[in-house]
Amino acid sequence: MLKKILITLTFLTSAATLLFGQVTTAPSFPRADQNIKITYDASKGTTGLQGVNQVYIHIGAVIAGPTSTAWAIVPTQWGTDDPIAKMTKVEGESNIWEWELNPNDFFSPQAGQTIYRLGMVFRNIDGTKEGKTATNQDFFVDLSQGFQVTFTNPNTSSILLEVGESQDISIVSSEVANLSLSVNGTQVSSAQNVELLNYTFQATSEGAFAVEAKAEKNGEEDTSQLTITVVGPSPKLPLPQGVVKGINYISDTEVVFVLEAPLKKNAFLIGDFNDWLVLPEFQMNQTLDGEFFWYRLSDLTPGQEYIFQYLVDGSIRIGDPYADKISDPFHDNEIIQQNRYPGLRPYPQGKTEFQASFLQTAQEEYQWQHTEYNKPAIEELVVYELLVRDFDDRRTFNAVTERLDYLKDLGINAIELMPIKEFEGNLSWGYNPSFFFAVDKFYGPKNDLKKLIDEAHKRDMVIILDMVLNHAFGQNPHVRLYNDGDYGAPTEDNPWLNRVAKHPFNVGYDFNHESAYTKAFVDSVNNYWLTEYKVDGYRFDLSKGFTQVNSGDNVALWGQRDPSRIAIWKNIFDQIKENHPDTYVILEHFADNTEERELADYGLMFWGNLNFDFREMAKGGSRNFDWGYYQTRGWSKNTLMSYMESHDEERTMWESLTWGATSPINIRKLSNAVNRNQLLATFFFAIPGPKMMWQFEEFGYDLELNNDRLGIKPTKWEYLDDPERIRLFNLYKAMISLKENHKAFNSPDNAILNLSQPLKSIRLIDGDFQVVLHGNFGLTDVNNANLSFPNPGVWYNYFTGEEVNVTGNSKTFRLRANQFLLFTNQKLELPEGEILEDPILSIGPENIDLSDFKLYPVPSNDILKIAVPEAVNQFNFKILNAAGVVLKEGRYFGADNNLQVDIREFTAGIYIFEISDNRKVLRKRFIKQ
Repeated sequence: MLKKILITLTFLTSAATLLFGQVTTAPSFPRADQNIKITYDASKGTTGLQGVNQVYIHIGAVIAGPTSTAWAIVPTQWGTDDPIAKMTKVEGESNIWEWELNPNDFFSPQAGQTIYRLGMVFRNIDGTKEGKTATNQDFFVDLSQGFQVTFTNPNTSSILLEVGESQDISIVSSEVANLSLSVNGTQVSSAQNVELLNYTFQATSEGAFAVEAKAEKNGEEDTSQLTITVVGPSPKLPLPQGVVKGINYISDTEVVFVLEAPLKKNAFLIGDFNDWLVLPEFQMNQTLDGEFFWYRLSDLTPGQEYIFQYLVDGSIRIGDPYADKISDPFHDNEIIQQNRYPGLRPYPQGKTEFQASFLQTAQEEYQWQHTEYNKPAIEELVVYELLVRDFDDRRTFNAVTERLDYLKDLGINAIELMPIKEFEGNLSWGYNPSFFFAVDKFYGPKNDLKKLIDEAHKRDMVIILDMVLNHAFGQNPHVRLYNDGDYGAPTEDNPWLNRVAKHPFNVGYDFNHESAYTKAFVDSVNNYWLTEYKVDGYRFDLSKGFTQVNSGDNVALWGQRDPSRIAIWKNIFDQIKENHPDTYVILEHFADNTEERELADYGLMFWGNLNFDFREMAKGGSRNFDWGYYQTRGWSKNTLMSYMESHDEERTMWESLTWGATSPINIRKLSNAVNRNQLLATFFFAIPGPKMMWQFEEFGYDLELNNDRLGIKPTKWEYLDDPERIRLFNLYKAMISLKENHKAFNSPDNAILNLSQPLKSIRLIDGDFQVVLHGNFGLTDVNNANLSFPNPGVWYNYFTGEEVNVTGNSKTFRLRANQFLLFTNQKLELPEGEILEDPILSIGPENIDLSDFKLYPVPSNDILKIAVPEAVNQFNFKILNAAGVVLKEGRYFGADNNLQVDIREFTAGIYIFEISDNRKVLRKRFIKQ
């Protein structure tokens, strides 16, 4: 019988720990008064320096104390070709670098100062690439301050072996001394006047073995401890019937854990329920084929939360890869301190390390309220991409929920949430996933996400998740089960992941999508969120990476038609549609059009990136952007979701205000920038098909993306108090309303796009309903623009309500720079709010001070008086009620620059006074008492 010795495991988890052999020193116990060789492996930890031509060390002395992380003396210079910081590459190695120093000589500490530690970071020549620990922390080397002994192999305080295995043990002392090793109090090896002692432990019987290292010299003594637990082979039992991978809740008091870990020898369950001890009664059963470990845990308290881990092969500590809530040793304290997750239990510091999982029986289920709602057809989608972190300053799911009415008022019918699965760190875009079934706690509890989805469905808004399944990051259990060290690259035997990515632009560790393990995992992730959270679809990140065709760094090769990738995506699509047939499946693909066309015709949707063209046009250029229309690509289905902006792309308004043309018109002036972006948005939404917009695009967010690409961006909700920004918002709202109410903007009978010249047009036909859009993308006025119409008759300007009588198939207009005219052959309701620039740009010279155009008195009673600028000679005027009905109209001929209109027959209320010259319109509201 295995002795029931309780083993408390202690771990070093601070930044002081030297991790996984990334940094080693010679001697092993360095002192401040001796030469020290520092060796750095650039292929481990953060790997930004892997393969660089020259590595530099940035090093500082820590003098505040033996556990301080504050660098006090830093002789090296960051971001320069500092000769004293230049490291030497080890001969025959591509990523191993060396550097030597004598700390006292190098740092020259003042009298009375002690160098306790060396802090270091590694870099390339200009500091744009760094080498740090796997958790992105500085490296620290502790300097010996006295007589010490420690274990160098193994480098943990506890290991687990199976009977029949052996373990090489090495100890080292800071000085030549008498060294000895004992096991359970019996000396097994010793040597006199040495610094190093080796011993091989043979695991001949089950039990817990206390190994002590001792060093003695001149009456001084130091000891260090290691615990070795020896276990028998894993019990062999088949899986209980009906269980699945992960946590199986059998009852309010019983759980069955199932861990998929082929080729592993043993696994133990450790957690709150056994005080995190490695106990024989918690050794997991192994299936006969060696694929799974499982364990039945009983006598749990209903509703109580427990934190637990799997200890695999004695050294790998992981949370459950299928758990829906994760306990994090690095970032949960911040969540607790900010009260982001009420009642969150802290990580069990000192009892274990690495990420752990929660389990809880008898959980209170979320009660869905809105399971019946309208889903837009694919071509009707207007998707609003948002990052929970940056959409509201509170950075929570609940904050997004509170702003759903804003999005509904804008006309949004679909929300795409950037990744919300458990990712590494708290402040992230989310493309560094670690646990694929858990909601990231920084945004709030999982039921807050369910409430957000439920409330969106109440408003007939669907929810699309940004799904990251191209890769996983180092904290992911599937990575850590088979990888180098604790956070290093996957090993060749990893069932899920490639050791080296097969394609360019990969981040994290690349999934092998031809592996049966990965296929099953992907299908389970996709089915889970559709079922458990009732989401409506996915946007798959980096979908072009779902291939085993090795393109290395060759971007062109990666983008070529790939039959194996097509097969992978058809299979994923089929699996999703089998149980959830109305799911939206959107790929961020950007591959050869023949590949995208085949998958689009199969039913998959695609991101259509128009950002480059629209950024160029935002600055004043003219581009042909008809590639944003599916028929231009030769597709048979309208599944191309085009966009002007996304989280990855620079803002068009930033381009206008920063780099816009300044002559002959100044686009960098806000009013002109708004006009320009209105022009872009009008044409963008007039291209039939699904559309996507990036958060705050609707009011012209203008902070540069790449000044801090991944950093937090301010929300700028105050922009909605700016009348110019409101004009852009109202334009978006108006165009989205057209998509919502008229099939011509989604799936017309015919669409004709003429976008190659600065004077662009789009024509849409849906039965008897026709639309003609003309716009001047040039920077100069076109005084005699001969604009074509499908047929003669009366046409209606959507933005002004004005009627235009067309004889023949064309009519001459004056189109100013940035001006657009959208006509329909049926009179539509006027869009809400001020849209076109106020004042009138088309009346009189551009240098007129139109601030002289005034309505008074305010409020008015019997007579409305209008002060007219002197340079304005004549115009048409109308008075409309709030519903857009014309109540009075006439023409002004510039007699005395003062117009008076009798309004005594009007009832009290708000009215609109409109003037125009058939080219541009100005509206101002006034109140009748």
